[in-house]
Amino acid sequence: MNSVLDFYAMQEPTVQQTIDIFKEQWSSKLPGQIQSGSADLFEVERVMWPHRMFDITGKSILELGPLEGGQTFALHKLGARTITAIEGNSHAFLKCLIVKELYNLGRANFLYGDIIKYLETTNATFDIIFASGVLYHMTEPLKLLWLIKHHTNRCYIWTHYYDQEILRDIYGDKFSARFGEPIFVSQAGYSCQAYVQYYGEALDWQGYCGGNAPSSLWLTRKDILNYLEYLGFKNIEINNEVLHKREPCFSISAQLC
Repeated sequence: MNSVLDFYAMQEPTVQQTIDIFKEQWSSKLPGQIQSGSADLFEVERVMWPHRMFDITGKSILELGPLEGGQTFALHKLGARTITAIEGNSHAFLKCLIVKELYNLGRANFLYGDIIKYLETTNATFDIIFASGVLYHMTEPLKLLWLIKHHTNRCYIWTHYYDQEILRDIYGDKFSARFGEPIFVSQAGYSCQAYVQYYGEALDWQGYCGGNAPSSLWLTRKDILNYLEYLGFKNIEINNEVLHKREPCFSISAQLC
């Protein structure tokens, strides 16, 4: 059993000692000579495509699910005027605060809370909403897209999507343990099928950074694009459509007419 004294540092302050508050729980490879995670989430190149679409410089940004602040770091580097980042995982939120302090992200403001609840209650609007790596973690994915429409005219989305043929080929006999039967979902007059995705053993990792429930709902590529158009997003562009970590994904930039 841990003692309260275990939470005290016994050496002089260092960057590595700060990072090691969450030792072996980082997903991201942080800039500099730091031992952290392995994912290259702090590369500015990751947001250059939406930057070319929208010109991030001088814009107010709402970032949904910043994870460990990697995309926030990139948006800050590109000159975003303000970044409001909403994170619902308490460990990820605290990591974001560490990143803000280490890399002087003075124009970023991290808030701890549920992104759906935030969008339902705030009256704020933003030049651009970034929803990278969040849609497929939602239990109400259509609702998230509907709420995004009410707070911006421009959004960037990176997400996995459901493609039964591809996913069955990937997971084989484990497919039924990862994905459940389709259910009907609806929002603002639009209805479609969504597919249950189970987190399974990932929930046991202390660095877990998925959704806030044991499962989420995945939409098909077609329904994501159709619903964005249904909401009034006409200028829709697609990029980076690949198999990321073996699962189908793509990037979307969308603007209201």
